[in-house]
Amino acid sequence: MKWTKQEIEKLIEENKLYRFYKSKEWVILKNKVLDEFHHECQWCKEKGKVSRAETVHHVQYVKTHPELALCEFYEYRGKQYRNLIPLCHDCHDRAHERMKYRKVKQVNEERW
Repeated sequence: MKWTKQEIEKLIEENKLYRFYKSKEWVILKNKVLDEFHHECQWCKEKGKVSRAETVHHVQYVKTHPELALCEFYEYRGKQYRNLIPLCHDCHDRAHERMKYRKVKQVNEERW
């Protein structure tokens, strides 16, 4: 099965996007990307650290760009960019500003 934009949009609308992430097409593509980068987290690697990547991050989020859900690359202003990047759980949480990586809004100016 090749996912269409409309099918993914329907999953998003129904809050069932997990079905896409469990699909054979996604699992095959995810494993291909992980193998291509030797299961190394690319953000950690940029900082000189070596970490095992367990997940593949969509640079162009599936919820905002469902048409790119199964695309390794995307084009912007005539230049090609990588859409799928292997990341460790910690970096993936940072990418989505989850848990401890949420930006904290400062209520008022500190006066110490």
